Amino acid sequence: MAELTVRAELPALAAIADFLAETLAGCGDELVFAIQLAVDEACSNTILYGYPGGEAGTITIACTVDDDTVRVTITDNGVPFDPLTAPVPSLDVPAEERPIGGLGVHFIRTVTDSVTYAREGERNVLSMEKKRPASP
Repeated sequence: MAELTVRAELPALAAIADFLAETLAGCGDELVFAIQLAVDEACSNTILYGYPGGEAGTITIACTVDDDTVRVTITDNGVPFDPLTAPVPSLDVPAEERPIGGLGVHFIRTVTDSVTYAREGERNVLSMEKKRPASP
């Protein structure tokens, strides 16, 4: 398992993307992109909304790769928030008529095979899995 802990600040998103690219090297560009997108969306939400009032916080990304699955767990000590309770956005409404927000969680659900959330003590724990493509 590879693990990275960063301060919950927007500049950390680049370090998280680099960490995932290194950890997932050899998994295929499409899978790496999907995981980076999902993790970026989740971490962006944590950074923007998880620490109101300018509190200092951290985000930890743990990534495990086995023969058929990539697992990523994101933990933070921000305010409790279960992204899986967010309503599904109305994609049939033109973008300019939709309320702002909600697409990040939709992307996470779309590009991963499973997503779970738990509140463990004072921490949010978001876990995602993505199946690896079969080797040729």
